[in-house]
Amino acid sequence: MSVETAVLLRMIGYLFFLVLPMVMLFFKGFSRKPLPIFTKYVLSVVLMYLVIVVPLYNLNYQLDLVVAQLDRDGDRFISPSEKATWTEAESRASKMFIADGGRNVVGYLLTPYLAAAYSAVVFLFSYICIWFFRKIKVRFYA
Repeated sequence: MSVETAVLLRMIGYLFFLVLPMVMLFFKGFSRKPLPIFTKYVLSVVLMYLVIVVPLYNLNYQLDLVVAQLDRDGDRFISPSEKATWTEAESRASKMFIADGGRNVVGYLLTPYLAAAYSAVVFLFSYICIWFFRKIKVRFYA
């Protein structure tokens, strides 16, 4: 797998991150019981964390493989003559490897909190809308 494919998988993970709580709401229908709601919420948060962390781990692994090959003579130091032999893809991989702080901090440390907050907002908004529309339906037909 290449670095570009790993980046694409990470982007697909972001899409799943945004859609997953909405899908979890319809998993076996809506329920107003507290335990199934909490179970769906926790499952949503865990799955959201995994769809971000697994592609990120894969991307870091792919970058490690590419960067390990950049030291052509094996002296653990990248000289200017070695940099001159890099291709464009290897140069981008090196830049991505060096700038991994933001990617790793957001990916590994902040994603559980973002997933919990985003899922809570989606779940609360959905259940408030369901409650509101049921009240309107009861008043309309009463």
